[in-house]
Amino acid sequence: MIFSLRNAADVKIVKSAMFEKIGLTSGTYDLLHYLHHIFLEKCRRQCDFLIVGIDSDHLVKNTKGDDRPLVPEGQRLEMVNAMESVGAVFVMDSTDDFKTAVSELGVNIIFKNDSFKPEEVIGRTLAQVEIIPDVRIPDSTTAIVEECIRRRDQQ
Repeated sequence: MIFSLRNAADVKIVKSAMFEKIGLTSGTYDLLHYLHHIFLEKCRRQCDFLIVGIDSDHLVKNTKGDDRPLVPEGQRLEMVNAMESVGAVFVMDSTDDFKTAVSELGVNIIFKNDSFKPEEVIGRTLAQVEIIPDVRIPDSTTAIVEECIRRRDQQ
């Protein structure tokens, strides 16, 4: 389900789902790849319903640079929504949206990868924080993008 945090009817639908453990994570999900799949599967195994915040195009540019995202937010939203492990997705325009999602949607568990420390996680006072260790293979969106840019710059 794709929903908007700014639409009260959407939020009501998500909240009305009777799940015992609701999990939340977020990210860019630019060039969706195998490690994204592994991470989301690990998150989903620890909750009954997984919600994913997708960084807006504006937020991605601010955090990753002017060359990003490579894939527009609407397409990233659709791709993550299509994953079997994901119950619902929404676009995040700021980190405040993440905290709003935790408090408004009844989130019990916040999932982050191991680049985060639990004490740094937004919403940590409202829900349990679970750090999911990254799988260590040389395959990430950033590595792929850096290689593409390196090759482009060599031309």
